[in-house]
This record gives sequence, structure tokens and C-alpha cells, in this order.
Amino acid sequence: MMSAFDTYKEYLALKNHFSSPSYDYFKYNGKLKVNATSFNSRKDKLFFQKLSKHPDVHNFLVANLSKNEKAWIKDLAYSEEAENIYKNWLKVNQSLTYVIKNELGELELPFDSNFKTNGDHPYLLKRYLGGDISLETLCVLLDLTRAKKHWDSKMEYDPIYQEVKLKIEKYTPFIKYDKEKVKNIILNYFN
Repeated sequence: MMSAFDTYKEYLALKNHFSSPSYDYFKYNGKLKVNATSFNSRKDKLFFQKLSKHPDVHNFLVANLSKNEKAWIKDLAYSEEAENIYKNWLKVNQSLTYVIKNELGELELPFDSNFKTNGDHPYLLKRYLGGDISLETLCVLLDLTRAKKHWDSKMEYDPIYQEVKLKIEKYTPFIKYDKEKVKNIILNYFN
């Protein structure tokens, strides 16, 4: 079990990771300059104490802050919705291959057409924005195809894409999957 102070540090590190383009949780190993004195003077430390009792603090925070990087600690500590977000996140991540396989049905043929853009939103992005494709599937497909570079250059001034781009960049390192297995699933599905 984490201490309330450790939960506070983890919350700040992950919140900064998902909301700040310059902070990288993995590069800095989740470290921030915070001290126990400033934590003890906080009026909201009770929420960190409550959250520290959660059996999976790190993943609970990843699940919730990847969905809403502005989530306030009170909403996380005392919210049934936050617990449901975590449970859904766990379900998706424990059966990621299955989720990706099912969501491939939302894409169009040929496979490459899902990534093409001339400054407009590619089909894959539209399916994500419409809620038909999960963030996990979006991130995995972009990771495997390396189409994100193309998207970055073609949609450089698109405010909707810029918001999604940050989410993709910040969330992708948290996704654990078997690249070869998923690549084969995609090849089999589209051939």
C-alpha cells in the first residue's frame, strides 16, 4: 500500500505527464520536486490518504488521468465514476488483443485508407472521435504503422488533432502489447 505522500507524488507526476507537453513520466521516472512539508500543509491531503488505500493506485490514476488530465483528486478519491473508469480500463488492457481485433471491424478497406489525410481528419481519427475506436486501438495502430508522423505534418494547425496528438503521445508508452501478435492479427484481418 502506498503512503498518502507517495500517492500525492504519483498523482502530480501522472497529472503533469498527461497535461504538460514537456514533462515525461518515463524520462523522469515519475519524479518531481515535492516535499512532505508542503504536502502536510495541503487542505486536500485527506483525499490522498483515501486514495492511498486503493489496491492499484498507479493504474487507477493512469486510467483516470488518461481520460481526463484535469481530474481533481477529490473527484478521484470519492467517485464511483472514477472507479468505473478504472474497471473499464483494466478490462480493455487485460483483453487488449481481443479489443483491437473487434475494433478492426470499424475500419475500411484497404487498410491504408484509414490513415490517409490531406489536412482533413483521417478515417481512423474520425472513428476514434466518434467513440467507435478506443484510445488503445488508436495508439497501437499508430505505433505499428508509424502514420503519426504523417498526421503530425498534415494536421499541424488542426486544434482537434493537436489535442488528440498529445493524448496519443502521452498514453502510448503505458500500453503493453505483443507487437508481433497484433501485427499478425491486422495482416490476417485485412488480407
